Amino acid sequence: MPPSLQGRAQQAKSQKPDRFRNLYGMRTADLLRDCWRAIKKHAAYGVDRVRAQEYAPNLEDNSRHLVERLKHKRSRATLVRRHSRPHGGGKVRPLGRPVVEETRVQLAVTRLHTAIDAQDVRRCRSGYRPQVGARDAVDTWTITRQCGRDHWGVDADSTGCFDPAS
Repeated sequence: MPPSLQGRAQQAKSQKPDRFRNLYGMRTADLLRDCWRAIKKHAAYGVDRVRAQEYAPNLEDNSRHLVERLKHKRSRATLVRRHSRPHGGGKVRPLGRPVVEETRVQLAVTRLHTAIDAQDVRRCRSGYRPQVGARDAVDTWTITRQCGRDHWGVDADSTGCFDPAS
């Protein structure tokens, strides 16, 4: 985690009632540069047809312009290139590919919110936390169940839950 995010996490932890109002201003060049390292460089291009390899030579200029647009709130989300991939059983799965710059911004927002919001999540909760997976949840639940603190459990199947109504 970059030092800027560590500072935000410490601030969120020590000053619980405070709100973070200027998320545009928190997306700095350092954070975007760190997010660039995490982007898949050989991934498909978006609607602008610019691949990460083509975006990289002018990375500093592109980053500077992006930070400028974000700070002045002039950056808008772009269209997403849509295509369908075959899924099991003859079904197709719709996929969307944002442009490289939008991917960087989305990753920066995700990391920023994770650093801030992780301070409010109980350590015993496993869902939607970085570095914690389903196995951790099962292990925790199994140990808790054996010790007798929980007396009930829920098993749910959400298959088809988000399919559009026909």
